Amino acid sequence: MNSINRRNFLRGVGVSLALPSLESLHAATGKKPPAQRFVCVSPNYGMNPGGFFPEQTGSNYTLPTLLKPLERHRKELSVFTNLDHPEVGGGHGCSNTLLNGVELKDAKENPQRLLSLDQFLAEKIGRDTRFPSLRMGSGGISWSRAGVRLPTMGNPREIFAELFLEDNPKLKAKRKQYLSEDASILDAVLEDTRSLSLRLSRTDQEKLEEYLTSIRDVESKLQRRSEWIDVPKPKADSGVIEGDDEDFVDLAYPYNTSVMYELMALALQANLTNVITFGHPGGNRLFPFDGITYGYHSLTHHGKRPDLLKELTIIETFYTQQFAGFLDLLKKTKDSADRPLLDSTVVMFGSGMGNASSHSSRNLPVMVTGGGLKGG
Repeated sequence: MNSINRRNFLRGVGVSLALPSLESLHAATGKKPPAQRFVCVSPNYGMNPGGFFPEQTGSNYTLPTLLKPLERHRKELSVFTNLDHPEVGGGHGCSNTLLNGVELKDAKENPQRLLSLDQFLAEKIGRDTRFPSLRMGSGGISWSRAGVRLPTMGNPREIFAELFLEDNPKLKAKRKQYLSEDASILDAVLEDTRSLSLRLSRTDQEKLEEYLTSIRDVESKLQRRSEWIDVPKPKADSGVIEGDDEDFVDLAYPYNTSVMYELMALALQANLTNVITFGHPGGNRLFPFDGITYGYHSLTHHGKRPDLLKELTIIETFYTQQFAGFLDLLKKTKDSADRPLLDSTVVMFGSGMGNASSHSSRNLPVMVTGGGLKGG
């Protein structure tokens, strides 16, 4: 994605994201602006275009099959058509380009091009939270400024522990030691590069300065991580992952999807993070739903066969049903100012895969809601 497209996209998902805190705009009222948050949910293989996109434009459209579970949210929901990343070709790799519009093979000379939208926002609105970004579920869409695809957490128990359970003293001490050692290594690298720069050409000095900037960025992140180690974590009811005598919680995918959404809402409410990504995995798993007889990947290569499309619709309807439940949760969960979380959270659902049957990256399935944006 080139710079013009990136700016247009940022403008499309809300200017408030690019301007998370402008003190001068709020000085007159003396009121602190609500925290701005961003959540992106991404199904790896996208959504079947025939069931996702409305046939009409404007707000008075008929909800297509896959969006019917979102009927109660349609006034706040915007569905986009004809979005794509011009520089991205087809193939499975396009799933990883949703938030940056760049393929790995095209960024070898300039890895910073791979920086994804969520990580850009984490630098702006996530710096003061324990987790600048929280990456859950299947990985692939989050890329660092250094051009590294960032790992995710997929186990609800591990996520709950990371968010809400205090580390024992030995683990805290070990983390401090690791962070200190990492900082020492960075100091040594910086010292070596200072002497090296005197012997380089101007072009190479500019490249080196870009490298040093990334080093300083890592150093700053290490410092912030170290500061959070001794800050007590908020408390949360473990029932979200354990259930009770009357309610059994299945933590295996896909049944854990609702649990992951609950953890996301809790993390936002507790101000643990302002930026979250959640990925539905690809692969050829056999979804344990009535009526499913083929693996997921096989179903996405349906070739317009009615029997395969029928089964794929079951899976993709599950995605939108769960997403609708997440929006319900964000509407009823209040922030510290007693406002619904959805009012200050831009929520995006989308994929870098436009049509899995043909491996196309054109006409990406994208919808956006929340954050005070006008929908319909």
